[in-house]
Amino acid sequence: MAGDKRGKARICVIFGGRSAEHEVSLASGTSIMEALDRKRFEVLPLLVTREGRWMLLPRPEASSEEGREVLLPAAPDRASLHFAEGGRAAAVDVFFPIIHGTFGEDGTLQGLLELAGLPFVGSGCASSAICMDKGVTKAVLRAAGLPVLPLLTVTRGQWESDRGGVLEEAVAKVGFPLFVKPASLGSSVGVNRVEDSDHLGAAVQDAMEYDIKVLIEEEARGREVECAVLEGPAVGELLASPLAEIRPKSGWYDYKAKYTPGLTEILIPAPLEETAAEKVRAHARAAFAALGCSGLARVDFFYRERSGEIYINEVNTLPGFTPLSGYPKMIEAAGLSYPAMLERLIACAFARAEQSRARRFRRPG
Repeated sequence: MAGDKRGKARICVIFGGRSAEHEVSLASGTSIMEALDRKRFEVLPLLVTREGRWMLLPRPEASSEEGREVLLPAAPDRASLHFAEGGRAAAVDVFFPIIHGTFGEDGTLQGLLELAGLPFVGSGCASSAICMDKGVTKAVLRAAGLPVLPLLTVTRGQWESDRGGVLEEAVAKVGFPLFVKPASLGSSVGVNRVEDSDHLGAAVQDAMEYDIKVLIEEEARGREVECAVLEGPAVGELLASPLAEIRPKSGWYDYKAKYTPGLTEILIPAPLEETAAEKVRAHARAAFAALGCSGLARVDFFYRERSGEIYINEVNTLPGFTPLSGYPKMIEAAGLSYPAMLERLIACAFARAEQSRARRFRRPG
């Protein structure tokens, strides 16, 4: 593992961002920086403001006004942040992007880091982009033979040109109750549960405020469970954690229930019969592989206990790392502490970067 003169690897945690999940990313980034072993790592907090400026902070809790604006060169293997006003660049060994949502989790940031040939934690550009778009994700999963719920994907163009036709198809194909959600957003932002035709149009319009594509999906009517997947140091090694069951105290698992203490009970391990739990873990590993994920992912499921049916809901390539988030808790239940999990993710990032360099410099003939 690379490092500075003191032998510490320099970890640049990129957090904040321009999406509606800015505050969640701030909490995730702060949690990661607090957990990193300062004896082994030097932490560089890189805040992306709501306006899209990259500010290198003097300490994790500092405001953007205290930071210095930086630029990331796109030339391969120049692992450094260049200050906008000039001066000596800040060297970086590995980047840890934890920006949730648009312009962070959707492959755009990963593509920039790949273009620059820099090691970074998590999935690459293609996999991140696929998993961010729930419609594309489910098309890939369905093609791989993995179970997903009936759904209808609607683009803004379809909605604006034929609202009546869209609503009619949704009722016929999906039925009530159903969920309407933006295709490429997380944390339940813009998601609505709809019980009848009178409220369907408003729910679609609300979701369209956040995205140019919307999913109309059958309500699962099952237990909501999650599985954390963590890549191992060895190629192809995947840890699928003990499951978590999500039990909101009231209603469904919306943004408020996710990020307000006391509103949701998370049971780890989930009280599922072991045969069902192992089937969920097998589906999680299969989804991770089918979607080309790297490093980590949280795979969300619905389990219909009476029929034994299991459906994949979402695959999150950069799950929450807040104190309330399930991913770190599931990994801890698998026997790996939060700091050890971060070290494993960083080691995977270095290993994947080495593999990428070997491919990049290979010449034909």
